[in-house]
Amino acid sequence: MRHITGRLAALLILPAASAWPQLLTPVWVEASDSGAVARVVVNGGRDCPVITVDGATHPMRVRLPVPAGLRPACEWRIPSAAKSASVNGKNLALPHADPSHIVVIGDTGCRIKLPAVQDCNDPAKWPFHRVAERAAQSRPDLVIHVGDYLYRESPCPPDARAKCAGTPIGDTWEAWNADFFEPAAPLLAGAPWAPVRGNHEDCQRAWRGWFYYLDPRPFHSSCNRYSAPYLVKLGAFELVMFDSATAAAGRNLDPKGMRRYASELAHLHAEHAWFVAHHPIWGLVAGQKPTDPSAETSTNVTKAWEAKPPAGIDFILSGHIHLFELLTFDQARPPQLIAGDGGTQMGMPIPPRLAGVRLNGATLLSAQDAHEFGYTALTKTAGGWQLALTSVTGHVIETAKLPIP
Repeated sequence: MRHITGRLAALLILPAASAWPQLLTPVWVEASDSGAVARVVVNGGRDCPVITVDGATHPMRVRLPVPAGLRPACEWRIPSAAKSASVNGKNLALPHADPSHIVVIGDTGCRIKLPAVQDCNDPAKWPFHRVAERAAQSRPDLVIHVGDYLYRESPCPPDARAKCAGTPIGDTWEAWNADFFEPAAPLLAGAPWAPVRGNHEDCQRAWRGWFYYLDPRPFHSSCNRYSAPYLVKLGAFELVMFDSATAAAGRNLDPKGMRRYASELAHLHAEHAWFVAHHPIWGLVAGQKPTDPSAETSTNVTKAWEAKPPAGIDFILSGHIHLFELLTFDQARPPQLIAGDGGTQMGMPIPPRLAGVRLNGATLLSAQDAHEFGYTALTKTAGGWQLALTSVTGHVIETAKLPIP
């Protein structure tokens, strides 16, 4: 069994009796379009614990089929009306109506994809566990992860052994644990989650771990290039969870993919929803000159959206660009948040003074950005939502008021 650090060991839910083997992760809860689901990764198929929901006990069930190379996950569907749930005497954080304090993170894994090798052993250079700990201390009602969980894709090069010697790689339990489950443990245990798939979880990369461990819907043993969007309703609060994992960009725009995304957008039935997708609908990356935002931020989803914008969307949350960005536009476009600063090696800063720039047919009214690791907190106020980008040390880097319901 892989060695477990003291930080994670303190968070694991251990059984009261020795008959129960150690669980490999905290029990976490995900919001879905049909209530919530509790999950935990275990050592073997007979290790599922018992869950108590509103006083009734149930043995959690192995999520089947278990892919080769992954450890089993146990799960239990929790009805929307449930008031309480616990495992081994520890209360679980259930989704509740109208969350008022939300944490957004994304692009969190340690990048080992040649030629880029991030220092996975230096918490200043790969600080995801610090981001997760700091975010958990804020006691959020909901965590939204905007995708890209697994970045350990290549063997550690001989000349980078100080950064990554012995690291697991690929779509395996060991790599998922190192890149996501172990550093995310305090945040997994502390709040319900709403995760979305990133391009690192596409059908050529870590799709098995994504669909088996993190997709809230039933698992199938084949990869789905386009998994259907779904709507999470928590009282009057709505999230559209949109899979953009295979969205092509720039010169690789795909007419077939564009038609698929256009159909999915046309069939959304949202009212004042937040739209969560890994790829930004609109975003900025560093160009050759200060007023030259790259065309790479325009994907099949962007083109489908601009051809016929979906109704009922107030706010867009994304990652993919390894920065923090908050962009507002004219023409009644929703604000775009990019929260790609959760731990993965940072991208180049965007140029300053970009207000007034034309971006994909609209004028950029404001552009806030930050080139520093952290998480985005969104807190409900009387006039909308207050945004605060918070660093790993707890200081607030950027703030904004969002006049959205």
